[in-house]
Amino acid sequence: MNVKTPAFVIGALVASVAAAAAPPKPKISAHTAERAATKAVHGKALSAKYEFEDGRWQYAVIVRQGRQLWEVEVNSTTGKVLDKEKTSAAEEAKEAAADKAKTSGKMAHAEKGEAGEKGEKGEGAK
Repeated sequence: MNVKTPAFVIGALVASVAAAAAPPKPKISAHTAERAATKAVHGKALSAKYEFEDGRWQYAVIVRQGRQLWEVEVNSTTGKVLDKEKTSAAEEAKEAAADKAKTSGKMAHAEKGEAGEKGEKGEGAK
């Protein structure tokens, strides 16, 4: 028996998987993470990004200290500084582009899979 799954069912499954993969709500705010980061690296916080890295959810805070940029990782539950490393605008731009490509690649894959199901449905109906 050949069972064809309607495209709307596939779309609903993709949406439910995406919702299940939503990040957990952080216990601290981005502002609190920025304050912790600027205490660790005396400077001005430029941004705080909530991300999953190194097997955990954390904030990556970019701090400018004079002419130097630092990426400070802050635990999103405790507010404790986990790590800090020197970075550059070029390195951050490269990382952002890689993240964007990864995300758009997943979206394209999901859309391609849904389109394939639509194509199958059309082939079977005569």
